[in-house]
Amino acid sequence: MKPFLLLIVALIAATLTACDQVGDETDHKIAFPASAKNIQNRGNSGTNLLDRGLATMLEIDRKDLDAFVAQLKITERRKPAQATGDPTINGWNVWPQGAKTFVPGNKVFGGFNKTWDTAPVPEEMLSCESPTGHWLHVEVWGLQDGKVLLKLYTWWE
Repeated sequence: MKPFLLLIVALIAATLTACDQVGDETDHKIAFPASAKNIQNRGNSGTNLLDRGLATMLEIDRKDLDAFVAQLKITERRKPAQATGDPTINGWNVWPQGAKTFVPGNKVFGGFNKTWDTAPVPEEMLSCESPTGHWLHVEVWGLQDGKVLLKLYTWWE
């Protein structure tokens, strides 16, 4: 019985780990490049709430940024209102108030872990049509060593 129980526990753990890595692409309905790493998800997209969302943070190679952005249906592009900031902070943060999209400051979308060693520089905010929800918000933060930090939020109503 013990080996069977251990097998079940291992399968559940592997499934949960796999879901954490690909569930974000599935929920957002956009493809992440092969260089995507340090993927973190926060939110309540798996609930039956009418007002729900999913926030995702990940790092990609800068060379993959153009191809990633090309798949998006962008409705608005905005430059940051401040030159420095902390991407783990949600809400308007460094982005202009009044933009079409944002990452809500609700606790359920917070708690991102810092996975980078250098100070991220806010570059651009993209408000997009969402392939799956009401809208998609994308933040682009520059990192050193040819990397980019992306923060995404899909909102369903």
